[in-house]
Amino acid sequence: MIEWTSLPFMIGGKKNYVAIGVPVATWVMVLLFWGVWWFILSFVLVGASILPYFIPTKYRLTDREIAVRSMFTKKDKKWEEYKSYSVDKHGIFMSPFSKPSRLENFRGLYLRFHNHGDEVVTFVKKIMEKS
Repeated sequence: MIEWTSLPFMIGGKKNYVAIGVPVATWVMVLLFWGVWWFILSFVLVGASILPYFIPTKYRLTDREIAVRSMFTKKDKKWEEYKSYSVDKHGIFMSPFSKPSRLENFRGLYLRFHNHGDEVVTFVKKIMEKS
């Protein structure tokens, strides 16, 4: 079993300036040019879209399942649901398809490493080779 927490904001570096600056600039422009009601709407929509960058996500991989928890979501998936995976520098993408598909992004699951890359990749390879 492996457990870790990922918080992209903590490892974002200079990206954090963009992640904060662009939404704030957008909100200021909307408030100045369109008024308070459009500001509230943009605050909710833009805020909801960038929120995962600022809140922690907890991952737990066991021999039977993958569990992902964040403030508003809870996913428990069995390993049998995934047929393939791909690794990049920030995480590992679990796909329910054996070949690349356009639906992957909607049905797959992305596991952010947050300094646990080698451990996670080794564990996932071990489990996926069993299947």
